[in-house]
Amino acid sequence: MINPFLLQKKNLKKVIKIFISASSIFISSGVLPASQKIDIQDERVLNNPPEIVKKGDVLYFDGQITNEAYVLFLKEIGNSRIKTVSVNSIGGDVENALSIASYIKKNNMDIEVRSVCASACANYLFVAGNRKLINNDSYILWHGGANGPEQEVEISGDITRAEFFRLESVQQIKKKEALFYKEAGVRNEICYCPQLKNNYHDTFPEKWFSYSPEDMNRFGIKNISFATTPSQWLMSMRKKHVIFAHYCNQEK
Repeated sequence: MINPFLLQKKNLKKVIKIFISASSIFISSGVLPASQKIDIQDERVLNNPPEIVKKGDVLYFDGQITNEAYVLFLKEIGNSRIKTVSVNSIGGDVENALSIASYIKKNNMDIEVRSVCASACANYLFVAGNRKLINNDSYILWHGGANGPEQEVEISGDITRAEFFRLESVQQIKKKEALFYKEAGVRNEICYCPQLKNNYHDTFPEKWFSYSPEDMNRFGIKNISFATTPSQWLMSMRKKHVIFAHYCNQEK
C-alpha cells in the first residue's frame, strides 16, 4: 500500500500542495478478514483526471481531486444551477479541494457521499455541504489535516522536517485550512483527533478513521441525513472494517 504521507524532495513543488492527501487507498474485489483492511471496491475513486458529469441539478464527481480539478469543476457547472454535488473520491490536492469546498459553501450546495469521500474530500467537500446525505454503504474517511501533528507526515530527501514546515507554501496551506474551518463553524481537529493520542498507530493501523453522526455533530458538522438510518450506516461501515474515532477538543 502506497504511503499517502510520503514526501519526496524531487517532487517537492507538487507535494507541498498535496502533503495531506490520499494518493491511494486499498481497493479490493472482496473482503480480506485476515488483514481487516478497509474494503473499497469502486475503482472510480482512482480516476485521474476525475470524471465530472452534470445531470440536471446534480454534479457527479468521480476520482481524485487533482491539481486541475477546480477548473474542471467550474467548467462542467458553467451557467447551470447545481443543487447537489455527488462525490466519490479518495481526495487529493488540498488547494483544489479547498477551492471546490469554498464554492460549494458559497453557493449553498448539498453534498452527497455516493460511494467514498476520503482525505481532502472528507476534510473539505463534505464539511462544506449545506445538507450532507450519506448513503448506507458510503465511506467517510479521515487520515489527517494540514494543521495536524507534523510527526504524521513522513519526509524523505535532503530537507529536514523543520525546513519543510517552515516553507511559505506549506504555511499558506495551513492558514487556508484554518480559515475554512473557522468560517464553516467546524473544529478542524476532526481531521486529526486520534493522531493526538499515543496509541494512534495501534488503534488505527491503516491510518484511516471515521466518526459517528453524534461525534460529527459535536465537531460542528450539521444537517447530516442518511439514506437509511444512522445506526444502519454505522453497522455497514463496521462490517467493512472502518474504525471509528471519538470527539476531542485540543483546547480542553
